[in-house]
Amino acid sequence: MNSALLYQQATDAQIWDDFLHGDKAAYSFMYEKYAPLLYNYGYKIAQNRQITEDCLQDLFLTILETRERLGRTDSIKFYLMRALRRDIVRKLTSEQRFDGDLDTLDFTIEFHYEPTWLDAQISQEQSTLLLQELNSLPARQKEALFLKYFDNLSYEEIAGVMGIEQTSAYKIIYKAIASLQKRIPTNAVFLLLALVQ
Repeated sequence: MNSALLYQQATDAQIWDDFLHGDKAAYSFMYEKYAPLLYNYGYKIAQNRQITEDCLQDLFLTILETRERLGRTDSIKFYLMRALRRDIVRKLTSEQRFDGDLDTLDFTIEFHYEPTWLDAQISQEQSTLLLQELNSLPARQKEALFLKYFDNLSYEEIAGVMGIEQTSAYKIIYKAIASLQKRIPTNAVFLLLALVQ
């Protein structure tokens, strides 16, 4: 049976538990479901295709090889995103592409939308302006907004992925939205956040 069909209705805890017990279908399902999302997120951090691909492959190989020692999780996406971010930052640091200051990471956000829907909501010129304003934010603010509004992570999960306190996650997102609201109309900010990818 196809792993996607087998695990389509399963909870993350069930899928992860089956994986920990050696179920290859659970592992395949996790890879098929999360690899594209993880690549998208990882590339925004690394800004390098090869590093992103290497870290992603290493992550899935590592969890497979060490599954007997891994703990339980109720959110596979959160678990994998946190691990991938840590691995990419470690790799960038070891290759001296990054000095350890997370604020110096570039994190570029793009729009992916259906043009006919967007045209009814906002002009191309406004879309370009919104994207420009969003990408002018500090990298940590862009990353936190991305995790909150594109990946739908909770503030607790955002804090875990980014390695910060939960109160810091609230503050970073609040400051980002407040900064955007000073430069563009409030309704445009929330439309922007709906389009972020």
